[in-house]
Amino acid sequence: MSRPAARRASRGRLGRFPIAGAIALVAALATPAAPRADASPTPLKDAYLKRFLGRPAPPFSLKDMAGRPVSLAAYRGKVVLLNFWYSACFPCRQETPDLIALYKAHKDRGLVILGINTDTILMPDDPGTMLKKFVETYEIPYPVLIADRRMYDDYGRIPIAPVTHLIDRDGKIARIFWGAFPGGAYESVLKSYLEAPRP
Repeated sequence: MSRPAARRASRGRLGRFPIAGAIALVAALATPAAPRADASPTPLKDAYLKRFLGRPAPPFSLKDMAGRPVSLAAYRGKVVLLNFWYSACFPCRQETPDLIALYKAHKDRGLVILGINTDTILMPDDPGTMLKKFVETYEIPYPVLIADRRMYDDYGRIPIAPVTHLIDRDGKIARIFWGAFPGGAYESVLKSYLEAPRP
């Protein structure tokens, strides 16, 4: 592909999210996007898992895109996936369709997915344009909540994106998905938690 043609193709991919490319670049530099699910240990990952795995999920109350308050406590007794992401994160876009399919398949069995969007922290110059376009493009059926600084700090400042916490029916963080995962990986892990009796 010629250099001009490559530039046109790149512009076409970004055209679905009409915002200055500089915003996306700044966000990507602020929180590294994980290109794929990576099971290899790193000091950062190991420290993060040690801090959160097996511990009660930090409580929070955030607003959804309509400004309504949503608290984690409201979902006690359900299996919750907290999916941390931001709109300029390409692996987050890759993972979203699988999360939507997962939610539709298991919501009646007690699965809750809460999309925790960090645009206001990582992309403060964007007035919400990219988030709105993202949600409209993928037609996300589960709640999308706007992270605030307190919640962001309570969850370890989210070292990469995406990061997904699996919270069991007792309110504890049972698994952490470090990076983007295919739907099948979530399915295999979720099965036992969905089958567990409600407290």
